[in-house]
Amino acid sequence: MRRILRQITHGVDGKHQASETDMMNTPSEYEARRQTLLDGISQNLNYIEIAAQLGIRRGDLLKELKAMRLKRDPGLREAQRTAQAKIQAEKQVVSTRREERFHGMTGMTLQEKTFQNMIHYYKQELMAILRSKDQDAAIRNLPQSTRRTLMHNEIITKRNRPQITPLARRQLL
Repeated sequence: MRRILRQITHGVDGKHQASETDMMNTPSEYEARRQTLLDGISQNLNYIEIAAQLGIRRGDLLKELKAMRLKRDPGLREAQRTAQAKIQAEKQVVSTRREERFHGMTGMTLQEKTFQNMIHYYKQELMAILRSKDQDAAIRNLPQSTRRTLMHNEIITKRNRPQITPLARRQLL
């Protein structure tokens, strides 16, 4: 088995066979390969697809990519930024679509619905806080996880002088 693998990579005579990347050493060919690689990265293609476009093996592509990273190629950085921007834009579109769909079904945003659910879930604790004489102490007596959740959902404010927000008061009363 090892002999067969050696023949495939080194040839029958035992000498190393030049890969396609070894043969393309002129500056114009290198620049064309580099540009194809950068275009593929900016289009968010995977390495196998880029290698297929170039007609080289994936391992050779990865070697070239590593060399570009080591040289701190500004085109590579820009291509990666472009790919990340495309990914973020796609995620934003999906998120906006979900928000619009949710708003169409319920008539409120996801944040408003979450706020309502939290008010309903913590209603007993919040009513006890409103009934108490010292609301700061009543809020501080809540478990830290509950306080963090209420702060995150904008039901209570501040850490050093916590209070129930006016919007939460209106929902409770």
